Amino acid sequence: MEGKQAIKFDRYNSQMIKGIAIVMMLFHHMYLSQERFEGLNVVFTPFSADRIMYLCRTFKICVPIYAFISGYGLYLSYRKNNSTPGKWTAKRLIKTMGGFWIIWGLSVVILQLYNGYAVTRYFGNGNIAKGVSAMVLDFLGLAKLFGTSTLNGTWWYMSAAIIFIICVPLFMIKEEYLVFILVAVAAFPRTISMKVMGITGIYAFLPVFLMGMCVAKYDLFNRWFKIWNAGMKHVFKFLLELLAVFILYKAYRILPLTVYSEIHWGVYPIVFMAFCCEFINVLPGVRQILLFLGKHSMNIFLIHTFIRQYSFVYVSGYFLTNTLTLLLASLAVSIALEWLKKVSGYNRLIQNICVKAEQIM
Repeated sequence: MEGKQAIKFDRYNSQMIKGIAIVMMLFHHMYLSQERFEGLNVVFTPFSADRIMYLCRTFKICVPIYAFISGYGLYLSYRKNNSTPGKWTAKRLIKTMGGFWIIWGLSVVILQLYNGYAVTRYFGNGNIAKGVSAMVLDFLGLAKLFGTSTLNGTWWYMSAAIIFIICVPLFMIKEEYLVFILVAVAAFPRTISMKVMGITGIYAFLPVFLMGMCVAKYDLFNRWFKIWNAGMKHVFKFLLELLAVFILYKAYRILPLTVYSEIHWGVYPIVFMAFCCEFINVLPGVRQILLFLGKHSMNIFLIHTFIRQYSFVYVSGYFLTNTLTLLLASLAVSIALEWLKKVSGYNRLIQNICVKAEQIM
């Protein structure tokens, strides 16, 4: 390795990438469009508002980044699995949903006590049966899948996470055909209609999830990291990857999403992740910050939308410090939440449920 420590796409690097992705998500949700900050006198100096909004729209790649990492990690997890597909699936679903359930429960209680929003959201149509079913489906993370009311629109990704987990044992039945499954899944919407499948829906991120599984299967990231990893070749590799990221960033505006979704939400985020792993995550100090953010990224994702709705987030006026305010506020809530889960025995409860589920399956 020419005296240089090898970079690996391990759980630490994936966690750092999650840290980057959650910051991108905050920027995306704060400055996606003019309506997000209209009347709040946000300052974008030395950039124009249009340039920052375009940049933040491209930060939508944070979603395929999470989908890719899920595919990568779930593939490796399933390969190590010594139990039945049913037991593995049950355990993964409970572990994934465990972090969501406590936030859902606290959100329902707090919002109902604060302004009665929970009852209004679920039972606003006056139909008790539909309201109860909406609550149950939202609790199970299936609101997006069934098109029912949800307490938080950002929680739509929980439906995707559930679908991803359920699909892994199905895809692994014919693991040797994983690449062909990827091609078929990517091509399928085009045989019907992008509008029918919903380009912004759950299905849209299934191809990049499968890309994650394929990259894990063939160890493509780690193979790439071993190439030109020292000396002037590494400098050339840095320039090459930086150029690729820039070209794909520009292509995001030019190439229509409905035709080139695999480039927008497949090639672009993968190249971006490779660049970050080799040249961003290795920086001293940055590494520790990203690891910490990655650890709390799930909680921040689930709660930041509630916090963003309050104008104090934009009180500084400057777009960077506004986002930092949202990040710190969300992070503080996440830290408090992790403390609550520990002292209340919630983490132990989820572990016990996992054990019981495995025994039943």
